[in-house]
Amino acid sequence: MTLLLGMSKPEGIYLCADYRVINSVTGQVLDDAATKCLTIHYPPFPGGTKALLAFTGIAVLPDGTPTMTWIRETLRGEAEYPDQSLTHLRFRLNRDYARLRQPLIINILALHENRRFFGGISNLWLNTARNSLKVIPEFLYEMREIEASFFFANGGAAAKAMADEKLAKLRSLLDTVPRAVLDHMRLMAIINRRVAARESSVSSFCKVSFINGDERFSPTSHAFTERGETVPFEMPFILGGLDLTEMTKQFANRFEILRQGGEPPPGPDAEEINRQTRRRP
Repeated sequence: MTLLLGMSKPEGIYLCADYRVINSVTGQVLDDAATKCLTIHYPPFPGGTKALLAFTGIAVLPDGTPTMTWIRETLRGEAEYPDQSLTHLRFRLNRDYARLRQPLIINILALHENRRFFGGISNLWLNTARNSLKVIPEFLYEMREIEASFFFANGGAAAKAMADEKLAKLRSLLDTVPRAVLDHMRLMAIINRRVAARESSVSSFCKVSFINGDERFSPTSHAFTERGETVPFEMPFILGGLDLTEMTKQFANRFEILRQGGEPPPGPDAEEINRQTRRRP
């Protein structure tokens, strides 16, 4: 299971995701450090659309590739506009993934200047007669403009999040611009931790990302951990088709080695950089 929490507010968009991956049959924890979210900045620069993506559903593909890695590698490599990029992702999901008949929902929050959008890509269909979800043999893609402040929860633990008393506090702040966006990010992390205390499939720690809608604030991302909890540094980020994920990870690792007085390893060569930024075929 997964817990995703998202908000669209006057100051920008927020997305929170836990880190845990479990075996859906046995309930065994497979990974407690799986990144489930991605930041994308589309051209033109400046002024292009910015988006936050997160997924819930199958977390590892049959060949062992983590789902978010597959999404990132599929989207990178071309400086496309949002609809081009996400239509390509849907096409590749239908080509490579739909046959598995495993549920997957990719939630997307986006902003363009003062406009906000919400949607996603999924192979789940709501059977209203039975009030149940059904896996369908193809992925569908939809984005809609949203006019008002907005909150959503998704994943197997979403119902517990929606019932949490702290959620009422968060809802009351939807039209309030904070003095510091970290305050709202921290409140989302508190809700995640409270749900995790009742739902073993959700990690108590989570990552919250924020993209600003204007110059009052700056974009930021933070892993909310407590003493004894650690997660590896990873900031999945695509800028105009250029995948900066591995570069930022290597920079952070080199900085930490230098900080401790060590000798950092040599950086990647041109061939390795091309491999890390090339679009998945």
